[in-house]
Amino acid sequence: MADDKDRAPAVTRAFTVLDALAQRGPSVLADIIETTGINKSTVFYILRTLANLEVVDYDERTRTYRLGPTLLELGAAASGQFGELSLARRYLSELLEKLQATIVIYRRVSAEEISLLDKLERPNRVRITLQPGERIPIQGGSFGRAFLAYESPESLEVILRHGLQAFTPKSLTDVEAFRKELGLVRERGWTVDHEGYALGISTVAAPIFDAEGRVTLVVAAVGFSNLIDDDTAAEYGAELRRVCDRIGEVSVQSRRLSS
Repeated sequence: MADDKDRAPAVTRAFTVLDALAQRGPSVLADIIETTGINKSTVFYILRTLANLEVVDYDERTRTYRLGPTLLELGAAASGQFGELSLARRYLSELLEKLQATIVIYRRVSAEEISLLDKLERPNRVRITLQPGERIPIQGGSFGRAFLAYESPESLEVILRHGLQAFTPKSLTDVEAFRKELGLVRERGWTVDHEGYALGISTVAAPIFDAEGRVTLVVAAVGFSNLIDDDTAAEYGAELRRVCDRIGEVSVQSRRLSS
């Protein structure tokens, strides 16, 4: 099987060019070609595309390229997300001591996929084999429902257009029942899944909101199903809702103070 980085060579080459500019500073085309080892025409077209996107800036007078303003915007956005992650880890570490579960944090990466951002584990609890950065379908377990409960009706219709995927014999596959479950998520602010994504595993999830009420991250407690009955799930849900609200509030305050 080919290495993952070889599946999108154009992306790899574009980042190689950006890395060269980050190391060298403002550079002429010949210097970038020498640094990257990529052929002239490819480097030229990459730079032209990146310049159109303002990812790089071209100075016609000196004929040099340098990193552009779009990267500043992306960097600021990334900094904000990872700032929120650090904040979430701090509050969730305290919660980890109270729950007999592993805590995971997910982010939305596309309309139909979410990605594991981080996980907080303790010995003798569920071990998460998924690694940070790996993606799963947004329909999977309680994680996705915590995102989809706040999706626009139009976007939700697109996501559910082909029905629901069955991950285990206990997966919820009835679309109307799924819609009712999303309504329940909005009412109580958390959701639970018993063995719908993995047999023997139950998950309780709650979203973190930004100042506009949009879901930024989803936090979930993952444990063995024999340890998380409905009453325990309700306790975990209430704790997650409380902590997620606090994370959201502090994150919003921090952004306002830094702006």
